[in-house]
Amino acid sequence: MTRSDRWFVVAVLGGVLAVIITAVVALGVGRKNVSPPDLQEQPNPAIPGEILYVNRESCIILARASGESRRQVACTGIPPRLLFFLDETRIAYVDAVPSGQNLVTLDLETGRELSRTAYKDDRTLLLQSAPDGTQAFQRDDGRIQLIRDGQVLTEIKFDGLDWGPQFAGWSPDSQWFAVTYNPPRGRGAELWLVSRDGAVRGTLAKDAGNPAIAWRIAGVGAWPLPPE
Repeated sequence: MTRSDRWFVVAVLGGVLAVIITAVVALGVGRKNVSPPDLQEQPNPAIPGEILYVNRESCIILARASGESRRQVACTGIPPRLLFFLDETRIAYVDAVPSGQNLVTLDLETGRELSRTAYKDDRTLLLQSAPDGTQAFQRDDGRIQLIRDGQVLTEIKFDGLDWGPQFAGWSPDSQWFAVTYNPPRGRGAELWLVSRDGAVRGTLAKDAGNPAIAWRIAGVGAWPLPPE
């Protein structure tokens, strides 16, 4: 092999190595998957009830919290800011438009709009509060502390994340909560369900939009409570 041939081989190998390094950096090849188990692939019957959530197309999805099934209820055009179960047959969402907020009621089965009224309530803090009064406080490092009566009951850690998840809401029995997490490299937001002690976790959706959910459990009720 001549000297020029050797330089050619070195140049080719260098180019291949550069492509591999670019793929590792840009695509996250070799990164540890920090997401909890995918509930669509591995349903977990221990997670109770049904959940309303919003996907990135601004469609409201009704899903079994276990991950066993899901269906689209309606696409709203404007990402809902809040979601509610009103009763067995109706749900509602709050949109935010330049002219103000509206509470829109939908038929749960058909997705048909039933009513639209002005909405002036502020439930931002309610989303952090469980039915039993426990408050969820999110720390800068991604930890979520569960606090009641001034005492830290539990501290939930999320290891290996580039940044912390965003708290999304509680289950009506106060034993579960939901967070959204935006993975790096442009992947879609994920909706994670976590037990109160942090021991059980699952990924309900990989196409989540706004961190708005409503959760209902048969015989227990729904959370958040709908506006009066």
